Amino acid sequence: MKIHFGKTFTVRLVAIVLVILFGVMLFFIGKQHTILLDNKAITVAGKEIPALKLVEVQIDKFPSMEFVPRDRDKVDVTMQKHSVTITYTDASWEEISITRKFQVPLMDEMVIISIPTLVANPDAPQSLWLEKYVVPAYAVQAVPADEVIVTDELAGLISQ
Repeated sequence: MKIHFGKTFTVRLVAIVLVILFGVMLFFIGKQHTILLDNKAITVAGKEIPALKLVEVQIDKFPSMEFVPRDRDKVDVTMQKHSVTITYTDASWEEISITRKFQVPLMDEMVIISIPTLVANPDAPQSLWLEKYVVPAYAVQAVPADEVIVTDELAGLISQ
């Protein structure tokens, strides 16, 4: 038996390879990530870094957001490479702006940026101020099956 690779086979093979490559490209471009921006006091290596009093943060070309201590907000982005710009006023009333480029790991759906950690050491590696966000276990507990849930407010008033 002789296998013959004709023109039709070649065209089909090229079309299949192009569709697969296009799908892979769309996966990388269209993957959505949530970036949480956190301005809370944090302890790193035994040293407490306080939250900033008032800070303005901008991710890529999204509108800038203002944060006070204990604030957290989110930005939904696509693709992996982004930049963060942090603008704040220091103790001597000088406005300081820090811009860092970072890359979100491909399979992480949600990451958190610690603003005080990034401001304390702007040249620190990305792994120090950007980490994967893990949903707390207590926030996702199911309702017990034997618990009675009243959906009608008048149900207790009507006796049968």
